[in-house]
Amino acid sequence: MSKTEIPKAAIERNKAWIEAVTKSLGERKDFSLIRATMKDAGKKCAVQLLEMTINNFGRNPRSVDELIEAINKRRRDVLKERTFWHREGNKAHFKLEKCGCDLVEAGLAEPNPNFCLCSAGMFESVFSHACKGTVKAEIVKAIGRGDEYCEFIVYFEE
Repeated sequence: MSKTEIPKAAIERNKAWIEAVTKSLGERKDFSLIRATMKDAGKKCAVQLLEMTINNFGRNPRSVDELIEAINKRRRDVLKERTFWHREGNKAHFKLEKCGCDLVEAGLAEPNPNFCLCSAGMFESVFSHACKGTVKAEIVKAIGRGDEYCEFIVYFEE
C-alpha cells in the first residue's frame, strides 16, 4: 500500500481545528457533556485498537485474561513498549510514562484533560469486548492534567 503525502497546509488546518475543539470543550461548564463526548470519541479509537490487537494476537480474545495478554503482546512485539496491563482481581491497571494519544504523538495536539477522558472511553470499550457486565475506567493520573505519567484502572464484571 502506498503512503499518501498529506499537504502541510492540511496538517496545520487539522492542528488548528483540534486546538479549537479542545479549547471549546475546556471552556464548557457541563462536565457530563464533555465526558460523554470524549468517551464516545474514545470508542472509535477502541475499534481500531481492537482490530490491530486481534490481528497481532491471531484470534479474538475470549476472556479478560486473553484480552490483557493480547494487548500486552502487541505492546511488546509491535510497539516495543515496556509498560503493560496488569490484572488485579476485577480490575486492570496500566501506567504510561508518556501520553499515549495518537494525536499528541503525531504532533497534532498537546496533552490535555479532555483527551484523558477519550482514553478512558477507549479503555472501557476495549474491555467491554471481553466482559459481559459493567466496565468503568478511572483516570488515576494523567499527563494531560499535569501529572508526570498516566495511570488508569479499569474495573470490570466478567
